[in-house]
Amino acid sequence: MPERRKFTDYEKKTVYARGNGRCAICGRPIDFESMTIDHKIPFSRGGTNDFANLQPACGTCNLLKSALTMPELMEKIAEIKRYNRKMKIRNFLEVM
Repeated sequence: MPERRKFTDYEKKTVYARGNGRCAICGRPIDFESMTIDHKIPFSRGGTNDFANLQPACGTCNLLKSALTMPELMEKIAEIKRYNRKMKIRNFLEVM
C-alpha cells in the first residue's frame, strides 16, 4: 500500500480547478486555502493518490465522509434522516 503523503501545490491547484472551486460532496464553494483533498475510494481502503481518485472537499464534509465511499456516505445520511423522522413522529405522538 502506498504511503500517505502531503500533496504539492501543483496537485492541490489541479484538484481545486477540476472541482471548479466547489466541494465535491456538498457542492458549496470553498476557498483554496481551506480546501482538503478527499479520496473517492478511501486511501485506507486501497484508494490511490492518482488524480482520478482525488476530489476537492470542505473540511467538514471530508471529516464526515472519513473512510466511506460516496454511496456509503449517502446511505449513512439517509439512515440519520430516517431516524430523525422516526424520532420526530414519536415525540409528536407522545405530546398528543
